[in-house]
Amino acid sequence: MTTKHKILIVEDEEDVRQLLSDILTSGEHEVEVAANGTEGIKMFEQGSFDMVFTDLGMPDMSGWEVAKKIKDINGKVPIVLVTGWNVEIQDDKKKNYDVNIVIQKPFQVNQVLSSVQAVIGIEDRRKAV
Repeated sequence: MTTKHKILIVEDEEDVRQLLSDILTSGEHEVEVAANGTEGIKMFEQGSFDMVFTDLGMPDMSGWEVAKKIKDINGKVPIVLVTGWNVEIQDDKKKNYDVNIVIQKPFQVNQVLSSVQAVIGIEDRRKAV
């Protein structure tokens, strides 16, 4: 059985934002979307989210900046960084920004859904320790 989570998507491309929303909603998750980093941070501050998906390359604020601000607000919320830049993200950079998983575009439906379970599983195990 899949656990339902509240997930924030921060993505400037409307079609990608909608696709991520559709995929996560099909996985029975509650989803809210933001069109840029500034909007996403504001929504995060006003809501309670179990997880955040953020695009890496956005005009107003990079996904790294979004991740840092989210973690400054709540260091326990897992972050999935989505990138279409086809570059290898170094592990030390992921660790510095406390990003849990990186997904490359184009992504597969099962890749998005399994990342939720993987990351939430990591956080659940951390809480149990």
